[in-house]
Amino acid sequence: MLVWALVPSLAFAQTTSTDNLAKEFLAPPKQAYPETWFHLIGGNVNREALSTDLEAVAGAGISGIQLFHGKGQAWPDVEPQIQTLSPTWDSLISHVADETDRLGLKFTMQNCPGWAMSGGPWITPDKAMRHLVTSRQNITGGDTVSIDLDIPQPSGEDWRDYQDIAVLAFPTPAGDSGHWIRPDAIQSNLKDASWRELLAGKKVAVQIPVSRNQPSWVEFAFANSITLRSIELPPIESLMKRFNFDPDSSISIFAANDGGWKELIRHDVPRGNWQDRQDEVPYVLAVPDAKSDRYRIEFHNNRAMELSQFRLSTGACLQDWRGQAGYALRSLERRTPPEQSADAWIQRDAVVDLTERVDLSGRLDWDAPEGNWTVVRFGHVNTGVKNKPAPPEATGFECDKLSPAGAEQHFAGYIGRLSNSGGAADGGRLKGMLIDSWECYTQTWTAEMEREFEKRRGYSLRSWMPALAGWVVNDHRSSERFLRDWRATISDLIVENYYGRLAELGRQRGMQLSFETSVGDVSPGDILQYFKSADIPMCEVWQPNDPHDGGLEAKPIAPTASAAHIYGKPRVAAEAFTSAPMNWKEHPFALKNVADRSFALGVTHMVFHTYTHNPRDEVPGTSFGSVIGTPFLRGQTWWKHMPAFTDYLARCGFLLEQGQPVADVLWYLGDDVDHKPRQDSPFPTGYHFDYVNADALVTRLSVKDGDIVNPEGNRWRVLWLPRDHCRRMTPATLRKIKELLLAGGTVIGEAPDINPSLSGGDEADVAFERLVNELWGDAASGDRGIGSGRLLWGGSLEELLTKRGIAPDVTGTLPERWFHRRVGDTEIYFVIGDRHQSLNANLHFRSRGTPEFWNPVDGSVTPIAAFKTTGEGTTVSVQLPVAGSVFVVFRPEPTEPRVERVILNGDVLLDVNDATRLDTAVSYPAYGVSRKTTIQPWVDPDPLTIGLADRGEQMVAWVDGEYKIQNANGQTSSIHVSGTEEITLRSNWKISFPVGWGAPQSIAIDRVGPWSEMPHTAMRHFSGTATYRTTLTVADVGKDDRFLLDLGQVGNIAKVTVNGNTSASLWTSPFRADITDFVKRGENHVSVEVTNTWHNRLVYEAGLPPEQRKTWTIAGPPKDSPLDFSGLGPDVQLRRGKVVTLPTTAGATVN
Repeated sequence: MLVWALVPSLAFAQTTSTDNLAKEFLAPPKQAYPETWFHLIGGNVNREALSTDLEAVAGAGISGIQLFHGKGQAWPDVEPQIQTLSPTWDSLISHVADETDRLGLKFTMQNCPGWAMSGGPWITPDKAMRHLVTSRQNITGGDTVSIDLDIPQPSGEDWRDYQDIAVLAFPTPAGDSGHWIRPDAIQSNLKDASWRELLAGKKVAVQIPVSRNQPSWVEFAFANSITLRSIELPPIESLMKRFNFDPDSSISIFAANDGGWKELIRHDVPRGNWQDRQDEVPYVLAVPDAKSDRYRIEFHNNRAMELSQFRLSTGACLQDWRGQAGYALRSLERRTPPEQSADAWIQRDAVVDLTERVDLSGRLDWDAPEGNWTVVRFGHVNTGVKNKPAPPEATGFECDKLSPAGAEQHFAGYIGRLSNSGGAADGGRLKGMLIDSWECYTQTWTAEMEREFEKRRGYSLRSWMPALAGWVVNDHRSSERFLRDWRATISDLIVENYYGRLAELGRQRGMQLSFETSVGDVSPGDILQYFKSADIPMCEVWQPNDPHDGGLEAKPIAPTASAAHIYGKPRVAAEAFTSAPMNWKEHPFALKNVADRSFALGVTHMVFHTYTHNPRDEVPGTSFGSVIGTPFLRGQTWWKHMPAFTDYLARCGFLLEQGQPVADVLWYLGDDVDHKPRQDSPFPTGYHFDYVNADALVTRLSVKDGDIVNPEGNRWRVLWLPRDHCRRMTPATLRKIKELLLAGGTVIGEAPDINPSLSGGDEADVAFERLVNELWGDAASGDRGIGSGRLLWGGSLEELLTKRGIAPDVTGTLPERWFHRRVGDTEIYFVIGDRHQSLNANLHFRSRGTPEFWNPVDGSVTPIAAFKTTGEGTTVSVQLPVAGSVFVVFRPEPTEPRVERVILNGDVLLDVNDATRLDTAVSYPAYGVSRKTTIQPWVDPDPLTIGLADRGEQMVAWVDGEYKIQNANGQTSSIHVSGTEEITLRSNWKISFPVGWGAPQSIAIDRVGPWSEMPHTAMRHFSGTATYRTTLTVADVGKDDRFLLDLGQVGNIAKVTVNGNTSASLWTSPFRADITDFVKRGENHVSVEVTNTWHNRLVYEAGLPPEQRKTWTIAGPPKDSPLDFSGLGPDVQLRRGKVVTLPTTAGATVN
């Protein structure tokens, strides 16, 4: 373990642009500080309490609020209950606007009541979200047909506002009766499964257990041979009982063949999303033709499945046609289409448009030609989805997301009304508008849909419309290409007419627009493009329970950060710490690693979820709900320590918004309008990437000095075409790739297989083939010069980056995550450690100059002594405590390294030439849950540094012994250190508690330890701030002594006072205070204030009758919950180190 450090620098040599950065890093501007969501719940709003809350917000170092109004029950003693949108409510909103202005807080509002998504009682059914609906009837031709067409469902309610679109007819495909088939016999290895009832459409479910080795199966037998062509299963979240799940779950279909089974196809279960749970949007499997009287279905699943829908058909359907048609967002299956008879499909030239032969009542009169015909009536209805969860009086339909009229009606009804002249937040007091989570499912129609489709895609929608109801038109591949164009149209309309139009309307009122992740994550479309209309792209940051619950797959960061980078947005905000479950154990250190991970993935600005308005004075006050959200409240025990946490977040955010992000690779998402990539997709270690979409690729990127650049100056070394996403590309994309190559850019990736779009017809397909041959030819691999650029393919991305001479940005024993930015000639790396263990490792950065550690906890800047510079970059020894973080900043001015190797008593403490070095010490988990005793009681508190102090080069040593210091020239100096000291302060302590909570005001304790483990009930369950006191005697204090008070384990935040001098808040590991300036010879009075969370007290009071409780909140932990560690651990130590001057002559000895 490392046991010494070098003294921090006292001054900079000269004023540079980096110096100015350092000054603002120490004291960031206000706009760098986090904001918070600010929730009003139901009618529980009080004018005076609003002022108190907002003052608490401002005092905590929070720069603004984003106000929501959600539904909720009336809370005790809160009268009167306020009706949303009433004159009283308007006056309260005006009061908030005035108070935020007085307090210097930025005032932003969610764009509608509730938090999802854009709706209210002002939205009329014709301006609401619309869905395409159909009905079908089979007829026999050869005579005049007069029938009343069934009205597509659902459409019965007046608010559905059913509107006809078209009536189409086509020869009935082979096997397509429109009815499900049922087998005559069923066998399964799931003995108790209700297969027959399920196939009959009854409300039953079959449970499919995890089957990693032996699959679950069901076999169906029919009296006569049939051709099974499609199978209908539940929507993905219902099928998998979770919307995110481990990959490699699949379903195989077999047909009996010569006494055995022939596998016809194996479908991988696609990724869905958390809204993929509507029964009317089932998952459909397409099956290749194989006539048989027996079929078998096997389930290969890494997590349990549930079949609540299961139907069989001889009619052909497109694979997962509802996903392809935009009724749900699901990952596309990229495979060869199933082989089926063309008789099972519709030929587009056989589709007859009967729209003009249907009267207003829906009666069709038609001289139908000979044969069997299918007549389909297409209409559209209001989806009925409403904004939620909003107070009832503020609830109404969600606005049309595909038409600007929907956005305009919505803006006028809420934000426009408030910001109009004379409105509750007029005069520019409302500074921002937020569009939060997309929780309104999907939309597939708008009144101008056919015109918009033809305008954007260049061909008519009408004859392809049967594919929107699952039929195969012409063939599977052609239908898939049409549906790609359909999804692209929906995406374009959302981008332009919803996000784009609301942004225009908001900016007309002087507002900044913030958008959260939505399209491409929960709704079909381009996951990046809509962010171009945002001023501040936003993502969500949850405390993950596992990789698939609150983790990056569920709450991705990379798409939002990438969109900001490619569209030139300086800020990437995050709805932060939306925890589940909420348990009142939350505190800043528990949140730090979550924040750090987010910063290292590209977030620059935290917006807390959430501060809930508390109209009552009781503590801790209301939480946002019973399970979700971190309660950032003035009633929190640790609220007085919030400025230390917000200072930290502001320093990180400030530095991460300077200059340009540095990433080598642009990861092209392809032209399929698909689900986002898996967030755990493999990517070469040591490199960073940004996603890029077709819009930014074609309209925003060019080449400068061999790099791909955007108008804002962000640069990337290569454009990567990953095979999984780029099997299909449009001619427009290929033309842009060629343009970039000719201009000197580098592109890595294989040739695409097909054009995914029908736009441009045969001419576009010819252009596609010509461009592919021109760029790639027919070679399986290559490295071709095209113009001034290079096109490489046929190897892994890592191999081809190396071949192109692009070395990793960071190598060595990598930390958990890192992020790189460039400010002029200054390179900035944000490096974070593991939340469970400390780190002592060598990292190699692809940068040169003078390296420094910039510590966001206290704002200090420390030149680095131990590093090694080569032509490839710089190796630096990096130490991080548990859940630690640091900025490694390279000033452009070069300097010689002071130290390359350190040996103490024969043991190598540091060697920057050893790239594999990694020493770790297991310590406390950063989340503050299930803490355990420290395995290694002392880990050096500072990074390995050397400071250029007034007296020359110095170091502080914490252990006696013989130090050998090797410099960059290989010369070694010796330093003998003695007089270090380690004093354990276990006994002679007192602990005091505030009055009113049942704990003793002061009590002597034999051994220092946590109060949560003491026998006294009120002490054990105390929540708040208690004070430990002791005295210690120091025999002498020398001018070269340095003293640290190491508190060991702390639950949860501490402040140290020595002889009346108080340290800063100790809220993060390591819990050590430098008390050098406070210690005196003789007796020293030491007190340690420790603040825990509300958890333990709420556990105790959960077992009390309400009238005996001293706390109030709407949700707390159960009475039998384990208590959280609170107070100090048993290993409080005083450490004496020795500051010694380094020799200036090699071989010299210092005692």
